[in-house]
Amino acid sequence: MKANRNIWKDDKGFIWMLAISILMLISTQFTKGILWEGKLVLRTGFFLFMLIAVRSSAVSGLGKSIGYTIASLILILAIAMVRNETQWLNVLYTFLVTGYMIYIIALVVSQIFAGGIITTKKIAGGVAAYVLLGLIWGSLYFTLYLLQPDSFQYGGERIQSDEALKHLSYFSFVTLTTIGYGDITSVGSTARVLVMLEGLLGQLFPAVFIAKLVSQQIEDSKRK
Repeated sequence: MKANRNIWKDDKGFIWMLAISILMLISTQFTKGILWEGKLVLRTGFFLFMLIAVRSSAVSGLGKSIGYTIASLILILAIAMVRNETQWLNVLYTFLVTGYMIYIIALVVSQIFAGGIITTKKIAGGVAAYVLLGLIWGSLYFTLYLLQPDSFQYGGERIQSDEALKHLSYFSFVTLTTIGYGDITSVGSTARVLVMLEGLLGQLFPAVFIAKLVSQQIEDSKRK
């Protein structure tokens, strides 16, 4: 049996997606001091799994081609950045990662509502999509930081470059969940627009997703 066969059978793929998205979330808080070998392994392993998920999903041939293309570009960049993580390579890498995670969210959501009864595994897929939204905004904040380092402050001071990903990922999830501790603040106008959009998304996504799940469950019950 091929390794990528039936990854979505019985909704098992959603559990894998949730596990990997949470691992990604946790890994952002331990970025300082990671050797280049570890970064390469993490980046390569994650996107290889995503390729398997795309290969075995129900999306069209064109959709799969888009996923393969983006993933391939990301892997090429990951290799190029092994020992030379310049500012613009980082910007390009985070931009492509953001696009790829948007694609994966679309894949997960479409797979959830592809038909059939609502299961706890599908709900786990929704949670995975929500976590990926936080990771996407973390990538956007980090990209903006690379271009405009003064866009964010931690404790009233500019964030240090070696801790930027850690702090901005944390800031993203604090904003997405509308906790708002205030230890990290957005300063520039572009940063504030991104923060406002994420705050809105953090409220709307769970509400719309839950409403869709309930309506689908009602429709399935009527069919029975």
